Amino acid sequence: MKKFVLFMLAALILFCAGCAKIETTDTTFSTSVAGEDIIISFNEGTKSDGTIITENGTYSFSYSFEGTLSITYPNGYTYSQKKANGGILTSWPYAETAAELGYIDGFLLSASITEAIGSTKTGHAKKVPVLVSLLILLVGIWFVFMPQNAWWLTRGWRYKNVEPSELNLTMYRLLGFIIIVFGFFSFFA
Repeated sequence: MKKFVLFMLAALILFCAGCAKIETTDTTFSTSVAGEDIIISFNEGTKSDGTIITENGTYSFSYSFEGTLSITYPNGYTYSQKKANGGILTSWPYAETAAELGYIDGFLLSASITEAIGSTKTGHAKKVPVLVSLLILLVGIWFVFMPQNAWWLTRGWRYKNVEPSELNLTMYRLLGFIIIVFGFFSFFA
């Protein structure tokens, strides 16, 4: 009974230690394009759409499911761009260029959006699910406190009337400690 209470207490402590604070990332990016300072702001919870604020107006942008980037200019004109087969397909179906209208070229804006997406990435790998970490810890604890049962499930069932050696049980305990350390660090991975 004492081992069970100790095990549950250790599991509770490790479970609570695995809770992590959700990190928020900055969703704005400032740069200069074609001699103008711009601020790129992503909509909350996404990197696929947002706004670009410049001296001469606010642009909006969004990526479609197929990967097409659409930038809507302050006057309502739309620039579209899509990567296809190693090339870039662009669309500006208007007689005047963006520069003639006093706006920034869509290709330059798309490069800035791509740069902004890359600079606001957190760079952290996905966390290991808590249940997986707990499972790893349970296996390690099982190997440490019940090495004979662990030996029987992994090797002993193959033989009749055989007991594990003391060296074998010690190796299972050592492996259990290593698994516990791995499980503990998986909470923070």
